[in-house]
Amino acid sequence: MSDLDTLRRDLSAMVEQMRATMDEIGERDMPQTSVVSNARDRLRYISALTEQSAAQTLHAAEAISDRLRAQQAAAAALVAKTRSPDVRAFLAALQAEHRQSIAEASEIIQAQAFQDLVGQVVNKLMVMVQGMEDSLAHLLLDEEDERGRLSGPAVREADRVSQADVDDLFD
Repeated sequence: MSDLDTLRRDLSAMVEQMRATMDEIGERDMPQTSVVSNARDRLRYISALTEQSAAQTLHAAEAISDRLRAQQAAAAALVAKTRSPDVRAFLAALQAEHRQSIAEASEIIQAQAFQDLVGQVVNKLMVMVQGMEDSLAHLLLDEEDERGRLSGPAVREADRVSQADVDDLFD
């Protein structure tokens, strides 16, 4: 089997796998030329929504952290002004809860920073897929052009046909 046949077989298998995946997610009867484009558009859409969601979560977590720090400072100021042991105990417990909540909000912020890195990787992969799609389309279009053209004389010995072979066809 030639390298070209292997390439065609591999490309065909990849397209079939993409078509099967698109069928699984609800896209049926899609032209073969738009399978990769559709998958890339879906990834771009998911990436945009994920980025938007991460930004909203990050903004909310930072706002919560800021409010908790302000409340923690206010509780510390009140501890100095009160003599009641019950109020002091409540304010101390409140400060401890605020420290824990600020730490948890920091974990959310760190997780969203990781999500941002994931989004960057997805975007780079989409650029790579676009380049591959363009290259494959160019390769396939060039190949299709060759099929429609008339063949000239056979250059390789294995491709040549003898007059005897032609005569045998008509007998």
